[in-house]
Amino acid sequence: MITDRVPRGATTRAEFEASDQLMAFAPPPPPGPLQAATSALCAAVTGGDASEVRRACKEVLAPLSDHFGVKPPAVRVLGVRPHEVNEGVTTYQLYGDYTPDTQRVRVWLRTAVLGKVSSPRSFVSTLLHEFCHHLDCAKLAWPGSFHTRGFYGRVDQLYHLALATPDERRRPLQWVKLGGVWRIDWTRSRTAPG
Repeated sequence: MITDRVPRGATTRAEFEASDQLMAFAPPPPPGPLQAATSALCAAVTGGDASEVRRACKEVLAPLSDHFGVKPPAVRVLGVRPHEVNEGVTTYQLYGDYTPDTQRVRVWLRTAVLGKVSSPRSFVSTLLHEFCHHLDCAKLAWPGSFHTRGFYGRVDQLYHLALATPDERRRPLQWVKLGGVWRIDWTRSRTAPG
């Protein structure tokens, strides 16, 4: 994962910097309802029925929306991920998106090339990523909703809370600067002390 570049305009730069500094939500949402709903969502994803997955997505987003004091976004669960293939290699695929004007999250249930059901953890990660865009816009008044280190940190916090990752297995995200952007160093992130 790579961050967006720092914008040039003063207003958008201020939004970007505020997002970059907010690494986690405090206080975090209560774990019980979120973890129970996430467990049900993982089972629904494994089953592969889009209507069941949509219902389970709403159950995950309800306690989060209540905690953060925002209206839950609308959710659409779609089939095979939109993708591009160049010379037999998948060069792009869309896992999910968020539309601020309609406050709608869309998530794709099936993999790009083979059309298989996504892994439950990947699907949960995508749903929470798009929900964090919703929070940026609806709660934090950050309409640009930039991909910053803080944005990815907030997604990571909700992801591990939702999946009940034990504290001793959590690892902080490690970042490497690449010109005007940052990227996650997954090797260091997996081995860094918790």
